[in-house]
Amino acid sequence: MRGSAIAVAVGIPLALAAAAGFLAGMASAGGDVEPAAASASPTSAAPVAASSEPPAASATPSTTVDPYVEAMSGGSETLEEGQSGRSETNVANSDLEILNWVETDDPVFFITIDDGIVRSPEALALIQEQQIPVTAFLTEYAVREHTEYFNEVTAYGGSVQNHTMVHGALNDPETDVEWEICETQDRFEGQFGYRPWMLRPPYGAGPDDPDVLKYAEECGINRIVLWNVVVGNDNKVEYWDPPIRAGDIVLLHWEDNLAEGLETILDLGREQGLTPAPLEEYI
Repeated sequence: MRGSAIAVAVGIPLALAAAAGFLAGMASAGGDVEPAAASASPTSAAPVAASSEPPAASATPSTTVDPYVEAMSGGSETLEEGQSGRSETNVANSDLEILNWVETDDPVFFITIDDGIVRSPEALALIQEQQIPVTAFLTEYAVREHTEYFNEVTAYGGSVQNHTMVHGALNDPETDVEWEICETQDRFEGQFGYRPWMLRPPYGAGPDDPDVLKYAEECGINRIVLWNVVVGNDNKVEYWDPPIRAGDIVLLHWEDNLAEGLETILDLGREQGLTPAPLEEYI
């Protein structure tokens, strides 16, 4: 049974699948990571017990005016022109939340794709052909020279969102959490023309860590987005609560076989009477 939409729970297989996707991409890319006082190795992929209540650290509302709500009311040029303009739902609830899925009765699910190391032309062609809404959680060092590709794959109601600078585990004491989150915010605003408002912690690690919550909120994030369905690089699907259901957030990775994974999850969705929808419109 599902409780509140605000939960911190990532099953071990799902967390390992996410980690494996990034490490496989690193091996195929063969590139150097920008040096920084951040570690790209997770210290723990253990799950946090599911809860129907938000963690205490994230339950405290911001005492400052949300700059993006304020900007929208004043006609922010960045928000109007960017693909990630916040939904009315998001504007109405701008407090920081941690999500594994979306509570909705609509027959929809959400496709999110992480990292950005491999830019599959087959995946782009499929996304364009079927106009699939994609939320791309990107690692800055992997995508800094590829603005056009990621603008194209997020053109159908999706957006580029924050997956940190170099994929550092945010619960690792050696990771510079502020740099991983806030530097990515600044660079993506310059690269894509709008400031992300969602964060996906690499490996799903540390979403309720006090520093993560602090710097996410300070730097413009108000949704920390995890997942509850994974399409692995071997095209196998793992569920938190099978089968795929309305409101599920699906995790894939930018890999050579991404198009195959997309086709798999689209077919599974159709079997349940579900279609992909923009996550941006629901949170």
